[in-house]
Amino acid sequence: MAEGPARTGSFLNYQILIFVVVFVWAFMGFEVAQFQLLSLYETPYNWISWAVFLLVSIIPAITAITWRMKTSVDFIEPEWDFREREVTLYEYGNMMKQYRREYRNFLSAIDYGLILLACILSVIAVALPFLLMRTTFLLIAATPVIFGFLVLIFGLVSSSLIFKFIPNDATPLFPSMSEKSLRLSIKLMESSPGISWTGVSVMLGEAFGYYTVRAATPVSRIEGIESVAKIQCLMDESNHVSKMVFTLALDNSNTPTVIGESSGDMTSKQITEMVQKTLLAYLEAKGSDEILEEVLEEVTHFLKRYDDETKS
Repeated sequence: MAEGPARTGSFLNYQILIFVVVFVWAFMGFEVAQFQLLSLYETPYNWISWAVFLLVSIIPAITAITWRMKTSVDFIEPEWDFREREVTLYEYGNMMKQYRREYRNFLSAIDYGLILLACILSVIAVALPFLLMRTTFLLIAATPVIFGFLVLIFGLVSSSLIFKFIPNDATPLFPSMSEKSLRLSIKLMESSPGISWTGVSVMLGEAFGYYTVRAATPVSRIEGIESVAKIQCLMDESNHVSKMVFTLALDNSNTPTVIGESSGDMTSKQITEMVQKTLLAYLEAKGSDEILEEVLEEVTHFLKRYDDETKS
């Protein structure tokens, strides 16, 4: 990454320093365990206090190093070449997995899996000596080593968690939206009558061998007029659907006509009503079409049944 808009120093020195710090804390854990476990059952709170202190005190140390490592990245925004692309939700999920893997040094995210793992390791590290002290002499003698090893693993997991969370100069240029935040809207659109295809619309920007994924939104195509009719959701800052826009591109126009907009909570009825409106607008502009009239009949039947069920 020496060429192009990114300037990144070597992470190796920081990684070595993190490992040294974690190893020092693991050795301290070994020493503390050797002394404190001798009187574990007489003064259990002393052991708990020391064990928790060791686990907590390592976090500021590795945070300082990890912060310097992550923020050593300098990224000057290039002039991106953007193009729109529509993909399935599955394809988008795979795209984002590769995206996060390739740009892990740029992205900022909370890894709940690592948080859970760190919590489990900390609980095991504190509680395990109470269990091992009731086992064999060999395991009792190995308890300080086991505790030191757990401190080591806890430190490495915490450093990875902190690294993923810390932003840097490149973070705003590489937004990342989880496919989970789009799934509910896509499933609702997919189940609505008159919809033939549903997926994700993204803007892909490329420059100097880098790419960025922007403006990921749920999108659907209307049956029979997939090439000209589109339903696109707009997202707010919380990654919730703020409104749906229904457009129709006729006569090879580069500027599609907005047939209607729907705001508020997205429902299957809202989607179906706008599908009906879009189909009617197309038929009015282009004339009768047997296939589209069948789709329109299905949509109208759904709305009538929905109204009847609501009244009853």
